[in-house]
Amino acid sequence: MEYINLNLQNIDDEDICCAINSKKDLKGVDQKKKWFKKGLGENHIFRKLDERGKVFIEYDNLESSLVSIEGDNYIYIYCLWVSGKFKNQGHGKNLLNY
Repeated sequence: MEYINLNLQNIDDEDICCAINSKKDLKGVDQKKKWFKKGLGENHIFRKLDERGKVFIEYDNLESSLVSIEGDNYIYIYCLWVSGKFKNQGHGKNLLNY
């Protein structure tokens, strides 16, 4: 199984995992994708399994994250999620070791 990083070139075509595109979630999905487009810079990472499902990590360098915590050479993990049939296959470890 392959992993991909969301970027400005592919974000419009990819699910953002925590809100897999459904009609009831479309407004939230659109808002989050707009936010990503502003924040997907050199340090903001959204890496996901290239499959439909919830297998992803989203993080940023602590210095450029949206939290008011100070530190050097740390990352801030916004979310790490592995669910359903993808559990117990090493995906969490793979995402953390990227």
